[in-house]
Amino acid sequence: MLHRRVIQGGVLVLLFASILLALDIFNHEQTTYATGSVSATDTYTPGGADPWGTAFDSKGQVWVAMPGCDPSPQCSTSSGPGKLAVFDPSSQGWVGTYSLPSGYAQPLFLAFNKQGQLWFPMPMANALGMFDPSSQSFQEWTLPNSGVGPWDVAIDSKGLIWFTEHYSNKIGYFDSSSHNFYEIATPSSASQPYGITIDSSNNVWFTENNSSVALIGEYTAQGNLVEYKIRNGSTSGLTPHLITVDGNGNIWWSEGWVGMIGELNVSAAVAGTNTGVTEYAYKPPCSTCGSHTSGISADGSGQVWFDDSLQSAYGSFPISGNGSFSLYNTPTQNSHPHDGLNIDAQHRIWFDEEFANKLALAIQSTSSPSPTPTATSAPSPTPTGTATTVPSSGSALAQDTFARPNQSLWGKASNGTSWGGDANTAKVFSISSSAGQVSGNGNNYSAVLGPSTSNADVLFSASTSKFQNSNIGSVLRWTDGNNWYKAYIDGTNLVVQKKVKGTGTILATTPFAAKAGTSYSLRFHIVGSTLSAKVWRSSSTEPTSWMITTTDSTWQSGYCGLRMLLQSGTTATFTSFVATTA
Repeated sequence: MLHRRVIQGGVLVLLFASILLALDIFNHEQTTYATGSVSATDTYTPGGADPWGTAFDSKGQVWVAMPGCDPSPQCSTSSGPGKLAVFDPSSQGWVGTYSLPSGYAQPLFLAFNKQGQLWFPMPMANALGMFDPSSQSFQEWTLPNSGVGPWDVAIDSKGLIWFTEHYSNKIGYFDSSSHNFYEIATPSSASQPYGITIDSSNNVWFTENNSSVALIGEYTAQGNLVEYKIRNGSTSGLTPHLITVDGNGNIWWSEGWVGMIGELNVSAAVAGTNTGVTEYAYKPPCSTCGSHTSGISADGSGQVWFDDSLQSAYGSFPISGNGSFSLYNTPTQNSHPHDGLNIDAQHRIWFDEEFANKLALAIQSTSSPSPTPTATSAPSPTPTGTATTVPSSGSALAQDTFARPNQSLWGKASNGTSWGGDANTAKVFSISSSAGQVSGNGNNYSAVLGPSTSNADVLFSASTSKFQNSNIGSVLRWTDGNNWYKAYIDGTNLVVQKKVKGTGTILATTPFAAKAGTSYSLRFHIVGSTLSAKVWRSSSTEPTSWMITTTDSTWQSGYCGLRMLLQSGTTATFTSFVATTA
C-alpha cells in the first residue's frame, strides 16, 4: 500500500568538511595508485545561467538543464522559466537552445527514456516536464500533492519516471502511459530525498539528504522500501547528495559538506545497519574554502568521478577501494561545479560549472592501470602515490551570482556578505532579472565586496547599453572612491589606471573593441607591485595570456570590487563577480 503523507521541506545543513575529518568514524584502505593525465576544457552555455543537470541522447549529444537561478533550496518566484541547451561533441559547439514555455518553472535534472523523450522535474512548479526533440514540443504534469518539490529523476527499464521529492519525505514515479503519479513515503520523517538512480535489476536507490537522517534508501523491484545507515557515529554535516551505480552493481554517493564519497557493497549490505558501507575522505586542496561534494558518476574503466563545488575541483577514485584520490582544478577558477557531473559512452567526463555559466569536458589521455592492493589501515586517509593533486589556488574572498529577487540596491551577495561602496546607498543600483544593474546619471560609482586584502584576483562578467563616455571595470586595493587600482573597458581600449587622492593616472592601455549590449568578462590580478589584466567576450574562451602587465607600488592593500562611469541613459548589467586571493 502506498503512503501519501506530505511534510514541510526542511533546509540543507551547512557545515564544513573539517568536522568529520577530525573524527575517527570512517574506514579507508590506502594504496599506491597512478592515473593517466587528464585534460579539461569548458565552454559558455548559450543564453542561460546556472547550468545544472546533464543527460546524453542517442546521438551522444549533451543536454544541459539551465534553470537560470540557484535553488537554495528554491528559486525566487520572479525567476522565469528555464532553458534546455544541446552541445554536440563532434562539432564542439552548441546546436540547440529551447526555452521552456511561459508558466513552466526551472528544470534541474534530466533523463531520456527509450523513446528519446527528455524528462525533467520542476520543483518550483511542483511539476514534471517532458520535451520531445522530434516534435520540439513540451508537456507538463502537476503532482497531486502540493509543495513536494520533485527533484532528481531516473527512468527504469519499464519506462516509469522516478523522482525524489526533496521537500517531503517521499519518492515517486509517473506512469507515462496512464499519466498517473504514485508516491512512496520513507520511514524517516524528514529525509529530504535528493539524488536517485536505478540499477540493472530495477531497484531504485536514493539519498536521504538531511544530515539528521543521512541514510541511503532502496525501493526494491519487489516493492519493499529499505534503508541503510552510512555510519554509526555523528552525522553532523553529512548530507548524501547524488548517487550512482558502478559496473559491479555497487552504489556510490557524494556526501556534501563533509568532503567525502561513500560506497555500499550490495552483496554485503544489511538493511538498517552500515554493514557493507565504506566512506572515503579526500584532502581538500584549499584549506579555507570549505568542501561540498556534489556530482558523482562511475566510468567503465574502474573509476568513480566526483566534483567539489566549493573547491572548484573534480577528481576520481578507484571503485576497487584500493588506491588514492586524483584531484584536478576546474578549467575556470571558482566555477562551482555542482550536480551535473556525468560520464558518456566514451568515458568522457562532463560537468557543469554553475557560477561560471559553463559546461566542462575532461578527457583521460591514457587508461588507468589496475591498482596493486597493498592495503594499510588509515582512519584519516591522506592521498599517496603519484596521483595528480590540485595545486593550491586562491582562497575565495567574495562572490555574487546576483540570482535573487528584484530589489532596489544590491543587498547581500550570494555568499551572504553585503556589498559596500555605493552599492547599498546609491539608488542607481538594483537587482533585476537575476543581474546587478546600475543606471547611469553621469557619475562614477563603486561596489566592493569581501575583506581587505593585498594580493588578489577579480573576475566579473557584464555588459553596458552604451560606451559613449562610459566604462565598466573592476578595482583592487580600493580604499574609497578616490584611492584604488582599476582595470576597465571603454569600448575602444582595455585600461589599467590608478587614482590617488582623487587624481587619476593611466598606468597602461591596449586596444580592445567592445560593443554595447554584449557581455564581456574581465580579469584583474595583482601580486606585489605587478598588475595584470585581460578581457574577452563572455561567450568565448578566456585568453591564456595577459593583455596588460604593468607595475606600481602606491597601494599595498584594500578591497576588491567594481567601478563604472555611466552617462545618463546608460545601464550596466553585471551577471557574475568572483574575488580570490592571488
